[in-house]
Amino acid sequence: MGTNRNREQVFRFKQFSVANRLAAMKVGTDGVLLGAWCDVAGCTKVLDVGTGSGVIALMIAQRCPEADITGIEVVHEAVVEATENVAASPWRDRVRVMEADFNCAAVDGTLSRYDLIVSNPPYFTTDVKSPLAARAAARHGDGLGFGDILRNAPSLLAPGGRIALVSPADRETDIMLDCELAGLSVSRLTRVYTKPSASAPSRLLWEISAIPSPLLSDSLVIGSERYNDLLRDFYLAL
Repeated sequence: MGTNRNREQVFRFKQFSVANRLAAMKVGTDGVLLGAWCDVAGCTKVLDVGTGSGVIALMIAQRCPEADITGIEVVHEAVVEATENVAASPWRDRVRVMEADFNCAAVDGTLSRYDLIVSNPPYFTTDVKSPLAARAAARHGDGLGFGDILRNAPSLLAPGGRIALVSPADRETDIMLDCELAGLSVSRLTRVYTKPSASAPSRLLWEISAIPSPLLSDSLVIGSERYNDLLRDFYLAL
């Protein structure tokens, strides 16, 4: 998981391609896994917060032919790239990219109500910042974090709507608290392990809603048959 500066500048999936030359955060396992894992059943309006290169928005467009998807992104270079990726995709008529700060747009009436709000938000919170402002914002959570999304999302959810996130495993307690403070309920939590022998998960996949519900918890191992099944419609090698 994570990014690599030497990564291919164009990431090719089975039905679309994503250029990631400009976006600070490149296509990686976290976003792709979230795009394949999130529940899109019954969704007609979807918001991808911090869309970056647009990969999650495009994956959801592929999975959910009835949905209109909006990707919101504050970094101009990423907006340019995501817009180009959408224009080159089969779903250009159902996906749009908005250049805006989510925290502001959530309260100024810019955004609508959504059946699904999905995000692979910034989560590197170390004190050492990248010298590039865009990469610092993307990697360190400058201006957008899990708490921001969970605080603002309830007012943007349609009845029965849900939130889907991916986070580092060590943020579980923090995010549980953020959900409680926002009056939200965690309905599904998948712990992601890098290999079968790993003693602890590296990532968490969250499904959250405003309706109290019992928590369904499970685990997923990278490279397992279940993992391959999730990504089979996307990765060329599967």
